[in-house]
Amino acid sequence: MPKLTLSFKGRVIDVFHLESGETHIGRNDDCSISIDSLAIAPVQAVIIPDENEVYCLQAVDEAFPVLVNHQPAQQTQLRHGDVIQVGKHTLAFAEDVMELGAALSQPPQSADEQPPPETEDAEDAKAEPGVLQIVNGDNFGRIIPLKRNMTRIGHAGGDCAMIARRESGYFICFLEGPNPPSINRQPIGDQAQLLKDGDLIDVGGTQMQFHD
Repeated sequence: MPKLTLSFKGRVIDVFHLESGETHIGRNDDCSISIDSLAIAPVQAVIIPDENEVYCLQAVDEAFPVLVNHQPAQQTQLRHGDVIQVGKHTLAFAEDVMELGAALSQPPQSADEQPPPETEDAEDAKAEPGVLQIVNGDNFGRIIPLKRNMTRIGHAGGDCAMIARRESGYFICFLEGPNPPSINRQPIGDQAQLLKDGDLIDVGGTQMQFHD
């Protein structure tokens, strides 16, 4: 059954399984996915399945844009791994039936324990380390906190990258492998690149969204 994983700055808040019928996303309490944030429209988007169980996302309020994979979207067919952004929240779309809890129960590579979900107010009230959220593959939904000064991502002997935590932010650089990592589908080359909130990183086919 397809599902949407709701996150705020990389912290998983809830998982919603898409039943038959329309799924409304917005601030109103009667929305299927209700998000308590002034950055969200009362009804910002609706997801409509067709008879073949293909799910189509439609934006509702032009004053509150909807992004899919960092691109403005008025109407688009959702595919496995798509990341929807509404306000400061993201919704990761998955077609598989893997339970999120199973992925999060495994210790993430090169990181400490998974932190508990936070509310939006709590997030803004204190500084937290940046995080990566995996948005495809068997580890879909896993959170990797970037607490260390250096975090290696990828597989030894394959495509690898390093994320360095500095005073001015988080920088990603290419370590080894036949293919350099990409940010928002653009290869980073040989120079370290500053990461921005919401950037979509690809290392060896594993896609991760960065949140600071």
